[in-house]
Amino acid sequence: MPVNVHPVVAFVMLSSFAVSVARAAPGDPALPGGSEGEACAQAYEQAQEQRQSGRLLEARTQLQMCVRDACPEFIRSDCLTWNDELRADIPTVVFAARSAGRDLSDVRVSLGQRLLTARIDGEAIELDPGVYDFEFRPSGMQAVTQHVLISRGEKNRLLLAEFAPRSDDPAQDSGTALPPQVQRSWVLPVIFGGVGVLGLAGFAGLAASGRSAESRLETTCAPNCNEDQVASVRAKYIIADVSLLVGVGGIGLASYFILRKGAAPRTEPHPALDVRVSARNLSLTYQGAF
Repeated sequence: MPVNVHPVVAFVMLSSFAVSVARAAPGDPALPGGSEGEACAQAYEQAQEQRQSGRLLEARTQLQMCVRDACPEFIRSDCLTWNDELRADIPTVVFAARSAGRDLSDVRVSLGQRLLTARIDGEAIELDPGVYDFEFRPSGMQAVTQHVLISRGEKNRLLLAEFAPRSDDPAQDSGTALPPQVQRSWVLPVIFGGVGVLGLAGFAGLAASGRSAESRLETTCAPNCNEDQVASVRAKYIIADVSLLVGVGGIGLASYFILRKGAAPRTEPHPALDVRVSARNLSLTYQGAF
C-alpha cells in the first residue's frame, strides 16, 4: 500500500539521512530509526493539525519541540511564530465558590474523572476551547455542576458556583446570625410627648395669667383684697405648678420610651389617656401597660 508523506517531513528525513551517512564511519553501528530532524518535522506537522482541531495545549507541547536549536531554521521560525499566536489563543478560567456571602476555598473542581484543582486559590487555569461540565465539590456540601462554553482567546473568565449554607454551619449560628428585628412602637412616646407639651404650655399660660392677676390686685386692692380674689390667684399658681410637673413628667416618659431598647413583642391592651383641667384642679388618668 502506498504511504503519503508530507513534503516537509520527506525533505527533513532525507536531509537527516544524508548528514548521518556522511558522518558515519565505515565500521560504526547502524543509526537509530528516529533522528533530531525527523522529530522536528513530526512536531512541526502535528502542531499544525492540533491547532486546527482546537487541541491548543497539545499543539503548544509540539511547538516547544520544534523551536529547539537542533531543528532546521525555517521550522524554528514558523514554530516560534505559531507559539506566540498560541499563547494568545489558549483560554484561561478562574474558579470561585461562595456560600451565604462567604468565599469558599476548600472546593475540588473536576472535569469528569480529571481533577483540575483540589483547592480554589484564585489562579487561572489553561484549557482548550470547547464545552465543559465542571463539577464543584466543596467539603461537606452537595456538589454543583456548571455547563460552560469556553471560547478561543478568552482570558481569566470567572466561573462562580453558589452553594446553599449548611444547617449546622457555626458561622450561621453565631458570627453572621442577626438578632430578630423588633418593631418599635411610637404610641407611648407620642402620647407622653403630647402630654408633656400641653403641660409646659399650660404652665406658661397659667403662670402668666396668675402673674397678671396678682399685679392687678396689687394695684387695686392690696393689701385689703378679699379672700376670694387672693384664692383665685393662688389657684392659678397651683395649677401652673401642677402643669409644669405634668409637662416635665410627660417629656421624661416620652424620652424613656424612645431611648429604651426594644423588647419582645407582646399583646397589650390599647393605652388610653384622659386629661382633665379645670380652674381648681387637673387630673391625669392613664390606662395601659409598661
